[in-house]
Amino acid sequence: MAALSGDAEYERAFAEVVEPAIGTFEPDMLFVSAGFDAHEADPLANIRLSYRAFEWMAERAASLAPRIGAVLEGGYNVDTLPRLVAASLEGFRK
Repeated sequence: MAALSGDAEYERAFAEVVEPAIGTFEPDMLFVSAGFDAHEADPLANIRLSYRAFEWMAERAASLAPRIGAVLEGGYNVDTLPRLVAASLEGFRK
């Protein structure tokens, strides 16, 4: 994704690229690399995602396969990580 991309750009990419690509495979299980460096307060990626974006991405990912697994990856602002993980977990549970 381009620098300074935000929720709208990610939502469009998810709908136009990710969901159709995964749909062609019809997986029994989907593994997610759950990285949080795209959050707007993270110092690394220069991406501008909100907390809500992580929740809806997890929710939509969970809808793509009957089972889902996630592995915690990046995220370099330790003040935002607990809330980002919680938002993602909430999305996976929906």
